[in-house]
Amino acid sequence: MFMNSKITLISFLFLLFSGAFFSAHAQSMLDIPISVQADKKPLGNILGLMEQKGNFRFAYYSKLVAKDSLVSIHADQSTIKDVLDQLLKNRYEYKESKGFIILRYAPLELALVLEKNSVVGDYQVVNGYIMDVQTNKRIENASVYEKNALQSTLTDKEGFFELKLKNIPETIELTVVKENYKTITTIFLSEIKIQMGSRKSANSDYVDGDFSAVERSGIGRFFISSKQKIQSLNLGGLISEVPVQASLIPSLSTRGMMNSQINSSVSLNLLGGYTGGVRGVEMAGLYNINRMNVHALQMAGIFNTVGGSVKGVQLAGVYNNVFGDLNGLQMSGIHNSVKGSQIGLQISGIYNHTQQDSKGIQIAAIYNNVNGSQNGLQISGIYNAGHQKVRGMQIAALNYAKELDGLQIGLINFAGSPSGYSFGLLNFKKDGYQKFSVTRNEISDINLAIKTGDNKLYTILMVGKSERTNEEKLTSFGFGLGKNAPLGNRLSYNPEISIQYLYLGNWDRYNFVYKFDSPFTFRILKGVALSAGPSFNLYSSERRDKSSPDINNSTFVQNRTKRYNVIKDNGNGITGWVGWSFGLTLF
Repeated sequence: MFMNSKITLISFLFLLFSGAFFSAHAQSMLDIPISVQADKKPLGNILGLMEQKGNFRFAYYSKLVAKDSLVSIHADQSTIKDVLDQLLKNRYEYKESKGFIILRYAPLELALVLEKNSVVGDYQVVNGYIMDVQTNKRIENASVYEKNALQSTLTDKEGFFELKLKNIPETIELTVVKENYKTITTIFLSEIKIQMGSRKSANSDYVDGDFSAVERSGIGRFFISSKQKIQSLNLGGLISEVPVQASLIPSLSTRGMMNSQINSSVSLNLLGGYTGGVRGVEMAGLYNINRMNVHALQMAGIFNTVGGSVKGVQLAGVYNNVFGDLNGLQMSGIHNSVKGSQIGLQISGIYNHTQQDSKGIQIAAIYNNVNGSQNGLQISGIYNAGHQKVRGMQIAALNYAKELDGLQIGLINFAGSPSGYSFGLLNFKKDGYQKFSVTRNEISDINLAIKTGDNKLYTILMVGKSERTNEEKLTSFGFGLGKNAPLGNRLSYNPEISIQYLYLGNWDRYNFVYKFDSPFTFRILKGVALSAGPSFNLYSSERRDKSSPDINNSTFVQNRTKRYNVIKDNGNGITGWVGWSFGLTLF
C-alpha cells in the first residue's frame, strides 16, 4: 500500500506503542487460542463448535457462507483468526461487536493512494484514488470515510476521492470499504495545528443484520439517492454514536452521506431524514427513514419507516412501517405495518398488518391482519384475519382464524379448527355443526332455520310462517343459540334458546316470543335426521306508542296457545305455555 510521504517516525512510534498498550489490556476474540479437529464435516457444524468453545456467536449472511460444504481442519491452540483463515480460505474479513464475530465476504483487496494532504483555510483537504491490488484498476463507488470526523465520500468513475475535514484530532484515519473487498485503513497526522483541550472521538461499532430492506422498498427507492444506497451497501453494519443529528432532506444533513451510519439520541428532520437509528426522540415535518433500530419516540407528519426493530412509540399522519419487530405503540391515520413480530398496540384509521406473531391489540376501522399467531385482541369495522393460531378475541363484521383458541364475535365467522368459540349470525368451522332444519310447532306451520357453529355452541337464524284462510296471518323471524350433545351414534340432544319477533299484520306492537326448545335428534341416514321435543315459551306483546289507541286486536297467538298455557296474561302483557316442535334436519 502506498503511504503518504509526510507520515513521520513519531506518528509511527505513537501507533506502535498505543497498539501495544491496548493489546496488553484487552484481548481480541480473534486472538483467543482454540483447538479444532475435524475431517470432512459441514462448515456450519465447525462454526457452531467454535462458538461453544469461544463463548461468542458468528454473524454472517447465510447466502455468502456455504454452511453445508464439507471441510477438514486440524488446529491445535491456534487463534480463532487463523482457524477462520484456514476454513474460509482467506476470502473473508472479520469484525468484532459485543460478543459477535461478523464474517464479511471479501475475497478481493484494495489499495489507497494519497495524492494530496494539505491545509486549505480551516480545512484539512485529503484526496487520492482507490485501486484494485490485483488488477491495478481504479475502483468506482468505494466508500472513503474518516471515523472521528464522521465524514465520508464515494470515489468517482476514475476512482478519485476528496475529503474536506474540519475539527479533526491529531491523527486522521481514512477507511476504505467496498463490497467484496477487504476493508483497509490508512492513518496519518493532521497538518492543522491542534488546539488545547480534549475532543472525544466518535464511538463506532458494527451491528449485525441486513439493513438494506428499507432501501429496497418503494419509499426507499423514491426518497434515498443512489449514492446513499451505495454508501450503505459498502459500510454495512458500521454504526457511529452522536448526540444530535439534523436534516433538511436525506441528502442535506449534518453528517452528509454518513447519516445512514449514525445512531443519535435526538434526530430533527425539517422535511425528512435518512439515518442509521435513534435512541431517544426523532421528529420530522414529513417523514423519517431509518436503516437500523429505533428505540424512541418517533413522530412524522406523513410516515415513519424503519429497517430494523422499534422499541417505543411511532406516530404518523399516514403510515408507519417496521421491517423488524415492534415492541410498543404504532398509531397512524391510514396504515401500520410490522414485517417481524409485534408486542403492544397498533391503531390505524384503515389497516393494521403484522407479518409474524402478534401479542397485543390491533384496532382499525377496516382491516386487521396477522400472518403468524395472534395472542390478544383484534377489533375492526369490517375484517379480522389470523392466519395461524388465534388466542384471544376477534371482533368484526367478518372474522377468520386458521386455528381458533379463543372467541370470535361478528356477523360471519370462519375458523379452520373445531376449537374455540364463534358467536355470530353465521359461523363456519372445520368439522363444525352446519345444519338446515324444517320444523313445525304450535304457532308456526313451517319454520326454516340455519344452524352454524360447533357441538358446544352454534347459532340459529330462523324464519317462520302461518297462514290460514279463516285465521290471521303470522310471520316470525329470530336468532338463537344451541348446543349439540351426542347421546350415541345416532341420537343427540339439542337444547336451544331463541328470541323471535312475530309480525301479526302491522308494526304497531312489539310482539316477541322467548323460547327454550328441548328437541332430541335421531339420524336415520347420513345427512338426514328427525327431531322432536317439548319447548317452553314466553310471549310479550306491548304497544309501541302507549299514548295512541290500541288498534291491534290480534288474538292469533292466544287462540293457538291457550290450551298449553301455564302463565296467563293478567294485564302485564306476558303469556307463557309449554309447546312442542318436530321436523327434519338436513346435512
